[in-house]
Amino acid sequence: MKNILNMIVHTIVCTLAGVFFILLCMYHSSCHITPEGIKLVSDGITSVKIKEYSIDEGLIQVWFSKKVEPESVFAVESDETCTSIENFLNHEKKMDVDCSASNDNSLRFTVRDKTQIGKTYDLFACVKDTSGNTLSFTIPFYGENRNFPVMVISEVSDFYSRKDGICEYIELYAVTSGNLFGLELISASDDRHFALPCAEVRKGDYVIVHLRSESESCISETGDNLSLSRAKGSVNGVRDIWIDNDQSVLNSTAEILMLKNKARSVVTDCVMYCRQDYALENEKWKSEKLCEASEICLDYGLWHGEGKPSDAVYSMKRKTTSYISRTNIKYLNGNSGVKNSRDNWIGTAKSKTTPGGPNMW
Repeated sequence: MKNILNMIVHTIVCTLAGVFFILLCMYHSSCHITPEGIKLVSDGITSVKIKEYSIDEGLIQVWFSKKVEPESVFAVESDETCTSIENFLNHEKKMDVDCSASNDNSLRFTVRDKTQIGKTYDLFACVKDTSGNTLSFTIPFYGENRNFPVMVISEVSDFYSRKDGICEYIELYAVTSGNLFGLELISASDDRHFALPCAEVRKGDYVIVHLRSESESCISETGDNLSLSRAKGSVNGVRDIWIDNDQSVLNSTAEILMLKNKARSVVTDCVMYCRQDYALENEKWKSEKLCEASEICLDYGLWHGEGKPSDAVYSMKRKTTSYISRTNIKYLNGNSGVKNSRDNWIGTAKSKTTPGGPNMW
């Protein structure tokens, strides 16, 4: 009988301990990352849920499962030590944030203070519903770039040789001055996106975006020193940017490259190129991704023609088109827009490429 009583007591104690542990976990101040990247920092159970959010040129909008009002809102520079409500509330350098409510159960946040381009910040907010339930969360965002340059793709090489230490590159030309942060290059054949770093460029500058970095000497030159990179293919005095990648890039058979302002969701320049036999044998692009990219370029008015392979850059003298150069750079300016077609490009030989300098054509 005594053993039975001991077993019953033991079972009850274990059960209560388990319940206590669960409650402790549920009510303990915690921080976790959702698939969307929002960090929830809450002291307890809440019925308020975040449905979605968007960030658009300094405006952060968050949609909730019900109507809420803000209790505390501010922004701070990102800090790995901020993992609880107390950490954020006690932060010494809070930035003022304006907050307004919309009729669709959303709140709109705008940081008043000037942010540094490319720097990471966290928006902290504590909101409350009509029943008094609260939810605390943070959203990471980057310092806004309000000075985008007009950039164009000026030269492309899809040649790679591990033995010679030479990799694929895309050369860009600055039609106007500005900061590169928020721009990205896209290779449509495999939907690869290559984000450009925070770096100031001046009108007339060339930027070489190397699409692989396979050694420690591949150093991206984001500041004033343009002689940091010592890797093969670097050009002294020209800004070298190295993408953190060791995989094959650019399709030598058929490719469409796009330059996109990711912050504003606008494609600003492009180039279509392919092999000679591909252009002559295919009425349409064989890849769905290339077809979609072609339509995008046409919709933005970036490429003259119908966007077919026959309208792409290819050479009648060479079967492959591993190197292409733009021929109308000197006629471009920031006011007339970017005019582009296969007539403005030429398939060239490796000996004719001029990374970091005016094209020979």
